Amino acid sequence: MRGGVRTLLLAAGVGSRYRAESDSDKLLAPSRAGDPHSTPVLLAALHTLQGVAEELVVVVRADNAALIERLRGEPCNLLVVETNGLGHSLAQAVRAHPAERGWLVALGDMPYVRRDTLLAVAQAIRPKGLVAPVYQDQLGHPRGIGSAYREQLLALDGERGAQTLFQGDAVQRLALDDPAVLRDIDRPGDRLA
Repeated sequence: MRGGVRTLLLAAGVGSRYRAESDSDKLLAPSRAGDPHSTPVLLAALHTLQGVAEELVVVVRADNAALIERLRGEPCNLLVVETNGLGHSLAQAVRAHPAERGWLVALGDMPYVRRDTLLAVAQAIRPKGLVAPVYQDQLGHPRGIGSAYREQLLALDGERGAQTLFQGDAVQRLALDDPAVLRDIDRPGDRLA
């Protein structure tokens, strides 16, 4: 049930904690520690997301020329933005890519989420609903946001994303056996071997 859902893969952050330790872009770093030939972090996430929704949009900062160049030829739509944070990036993506049912919002630094998890979240998206994977009672990512929340998403600005939407009881919690829904890469040591 891909119809009416757009995947927004957010990759417009600076990655300052990662850069402080390795002086490199975490999204272009090998996804597997100790294997310099492994797929870069962002591309690993992108490849797993392919075909999950009817459109896959990767959101990147305008000043990240290396990442933009690396994404050329990849099977996705590229949205290049001037941004002042995660919330602002998400708002721009929602404005540029409206969706009938809603959006699957994924993070570019989470390459290990299983495809069946992505499909489960995408399939659960409803226009008036919010959905999140849960592992050991913790909400993870990616998140599903119904199209009825469009105005709230368009109002986002700065670094704060859509977290406030997920603080209420209206969230459909999908209990999934996938610890990767909690595993983002903030530092080089966060990558799996």
